[in-house]
Amino acid sequence: MKKYILGLFIVLGTCLTSGCHPTTFVVGNGPGQGREVTYRNKYLFLGLKPIGTPADPKVLAKGNPDYSITVKLTFTDLLLNVVTIGIYSPLTVTVKY
Repeated sequence: MKKYILGLFIVLGTCLTSGCHPTTFVVGNGPGQGREVTYRNKYLFLGLKPIGTPADPKVLAKGNPDYSITVKLTFTDLLLNVVTIGIYSPLTVTVKY
């Protein structure tokens, strides 16, 4: 029984921490004005079907040619994903310009 509980904690720990690492893309010279816009992309079925229109970084950067895009799974995103068993999967996009 102890091995089963330990195995369950290892699997849950792996699942809960596997997608939290942010991915950052730098366009042009990167952000220079110190402004930041955050948008949440919404997906169904573990990201297979987008709900609405995903964020367009060029629009979020307001036409600025130098910006950075960070895509990450926040704690709230992860919690919503776990509670709905992957049916609703949000993803946070931050654009700095």
